[in-house]
Amino acid sequence: MAAATQQAPQQQAPQNQARKSERPPLMGALQGLSRTAGIAILAVLLVVSLFVGNFRALAGATPKDFLRQGDVQSIIEDRLAAANNALTVAERAQLDETYYEGVKSAIAAMEEADTAREIGRADQALTAAVSQMVVEATDQLDSENRTMLQRAADNFAEQGSFLRQEARSYNEKALKAEELYEKLPTRFVLAQPDVYEGL
Repeated sequence: MAAATQQAPQQQAPQNQARKSERPPLMGALQGLSRTAGIAILAVLLVVSLFVGNFRALAGATPKDFLRQGDVQSIIEDRLAAANNALTVAERAQLDETYYEGVKSAIAAMEEADTAREIGRADQALTAAVSQMVVEATDQLDSENRTMLQRAADNFAEQGSFLRQEARSYNEKALKAEELYEKLPTRFVLAQPDVYEGL
């Protein structure tokens, strides 16, 4: 009996060693870290979580791409078509080439614009170029071509009005995202919200 009771603790020792070896490797590594290293890791995790949280908050407040809102894409296409129509008629007035080149380069910039900010700037340049060309060409054309030019200019202006309506709707959300962006401590590494300019 005495021999049996003395052997029991010796049998438990291998089981304890097995339990120790079953600990996850991460737990073992963490136990081996100093207090300073643990604090440093905790600080890094807090910073990462702050960045991720700020990014998610901003992404939730930012509206979808301007080109994907409502009828923006089709409005831009119609506006460019009207600008091209005005250009075709105005070329019959044989103005100085700079007027035509100004409209052509503004059309190209508008076609390449992707963001609300880029579209806003390109549209302002396009409006100015078409307006100058129309004013100069009107006096140089006969009545039939003048009427055609005026129709194209009116259509161009109408599509511009539609585009600005969409831009105002977009900016209501985008400006809220921009206000949030200004308050975020991590804004210096986050992309600034896209806003349509020139309204």
